[in-house]
Amino acid sequence: MSGRTLRAGLLLAALYAVAAMATGLLTAHPGRPLFDSVGGATPYKWVDPPWYVGAANIKPERSSTEVAFENNTSPLAGFTSEDAQIILNFPQGALPYKEGATAVRTSFTPLDPKKLAKLPDGMRPDGNAYRVEMTYQPSGDPVPQVTRSGNVVMVVPDEAEKMLFSLDGKSWDEIPTSMLGDPNTVGSAFNKPGYYLVGTTLPEFANPNKGNGVKKTVGLVLVVVALALLLGFVLPTILRRSRAAQAQQAQAARGQAPRKRPVKRKR
Repeated sequence: MSGRTLRAGLLLAALYAVAAMATGLLTAHPGRPLFDSVGGATPYKWVDPPWYVGAANIKPERSSTEVAFENNTSPLAGFTSEDAQIILNFPQGALPYKEGATAVRTSFTPLDPKKLAKLPDGMRPDGNAYRVEMTYQPSGDPVPQVTRSGNVVMVVPDEAEKMLFSLDGKSWDEIPTSMLGDPNTVGSAFNKPGYYLVGTTLPEFANPNKGNGVKKTVGLVLVVVALALLLGFVLPTILRRSRAAQAQQAQAARGQAPRKRPVKRKR
């Protein structure tokens, strides 16, 4: 093996070792939690995404839908938010008519639930909160409540347990909740506009990297020191010994005795 080949091999081995050390010390790739759904499901759109979603999140936008009165009566109607994560359905005549009104506009505003009232003990938010507003058109006057109950359906990222309602976002009340086919889709009766949210008692997915900044810094320092020692001392020592061995082999091949370092005699 030539000196050049040996040097290249040692350098590659050193870089591989350092890269392996750095990968183990400086990075972590925790598996993203899997949702209970069939592959290909639409990703949940978060107002404030959790750590395992990050930059992949698509933030939901405020949206609205209008339904026109027919002969002063509201038809069988459905209202859906832009992200399709909250849906309202009403039977015919559920929306109260008001003189001069031509339609009812329903608006959905996705909100960060952490900025609203605290949930009942033992529960945490399961996805976004939504403010539902209903107004007569063209006046813009609010619709205080419906005359016949409709239903509200919410799609959430984790297994749902309870749907919650708040008139002003300052306190929450649990409302009767039904599971609709899978643990991530729930429904309840809809009687008035306000704030809607789903709660769960499942623990949040903990971030294994949270609070590890100091450990990562120490790991980086150790890797740098190890690399400096490897390239500054270990490799040169190995290469010097390799060159000496190659010189002895070359002399032996020419039939010469290896040169010995002269010994100084004392006078």
